[in-house]
Amino acid sequence: MKQLYFLLTVLISSSLFSQKVITEKINSKEFNTDRTVKIYIPKDYDKDDTASYPVAVVLGDEYLFDLYLGNAKLYADVDKAPKQIVVGIDMKDTYAKDVSVIPSNNALTSHATKFYDFIKKELIPHMEGNYRTSPFMTIVGQGRGANFLTHYLKDAEPIFNSFICITPSFSELAANTIASYSLNRLASVDNSYFFYASNNKKFITKKQNDRYNEIATYLSSFDAKNLHFTFNEFKNAPNHLSVISETIPRAFAKMFSIYSKITKDEFDKNIKDLDPLAAIKYLEQKYLDIQFLYGSNLNVRLDDIFAIEGIVIDKLDGDYLRVLGDFVMIKYPDSHIGDFYVGKYYELGKDYEKADFYYKAAYGKMDPSDPNANAFYENIKRVNDLKGSQPKEQPLDEELPEEDQEKEDKGEDNE
Repeated sequence: MKQLYFLLTVLISSSLFSQKVITEKINSKEFNTDRTVKIYIPKDYDKDDTASYPVAVVLGDEYLFDLYLGNAKLYADVDKAPKQIVVGIDMKDTYAKDVSVIPSNNALTSHATKFYDFIKKELIPHMEGNYRTSPFMTIVGQGRGANFLTHYLKDAEPIFNSFICITPSFSELAANTIASYSLNRLASVDNSYFFYASNNKKFITKKQNDRYNEIATYLSSFDAKNLHFTFNEFKNAPNHLSVISETIPRAFAKMFSIYSKITKDEFDKNIKDLDPLAAIKYLEQKYLDIQFLYGSNLNVRLDDIFAIEGIVIDKLDGDYLRVLGDFVMIKYPDSHIGDFYVGKYYELGKDYEKADFYYKAAYGKMDPSDPNANAFYENIKRVNDLKGSQPKEQPLDEELPEEDQEKEDKGEDNE
């Protein structure tokens, strides 16, 4: 099954995405020559000039680029991740030098330092200057490339939000180097960081595995809401490529967890025990966080509204249905859902006149061909029946009939 998944990903990458990939040469002052990159531009990029996109930098422009790209497209298509701009750097003839370190101290070599600065000072500014990019940046590498990309953690505020390290070949002093960065400082930075590493000790040396576990133990000790460190070992992976094919989607699930629709796990963990107003505020904040982190100006998904409606209807006698209804009418003015919630609010409060008004407004927004339209009309019939069964209250200042007034007066005289 895992081999099939890998094969399908490669086929999808090759057949669908090659048409959307362009090649550019970036004149590098660091290297005093051009560096070639492949850039994937998401579908419909030209149709909305207000949209911005996260950028993923892949160390290499071959199969790792294709695998990342395949997952990026699939996750975006099922609305579990934003569309991304993916950049693969041509390293065919320079890979070993680009990611090289000095064994005695794990510092970057002079060539690798130039490559580090090329990415940070030339490639990223080039992307930001020529494409609509959001602040969310990812860097992806495997083997020695995975060890290299950890050096970006040393910046006061790293330019990358997400680091994907696939079967990293950590150098002997990598753990000491990472510890020297004092990563607990990032807990106070107003941003989120994701570090995902994968391993399979069948494909690396025992020393490499020990270093991996040492770094995993150290980074996993951090306890901060904005720092997310994940280390996985895929023991049953039949080959190195299958490790990659498992790593990328699992990394996506972590780094884009905020973006996706409310899952059962998210509901059970964060929402189910909230009161109605807190649930509505949680939903609103979720989409503010999506915009802040990924640059995606999403409208609140109706599925997420439906996820919290039970709380709003069932708790506190539905007193916050009016708030939810107003919220939905702002987000979806042409939808009947908001009017329905407000109508439900008034029905629960036994104000059947207003309930009837909003139910009719909701019904008027529905397409007559909607299979739910007839069932929805039952709301209008129900509140009209309830209106008819309500006793008519007699105004307090209404005059009594003449004969009753005489009886009233006699009663007063007898007293």
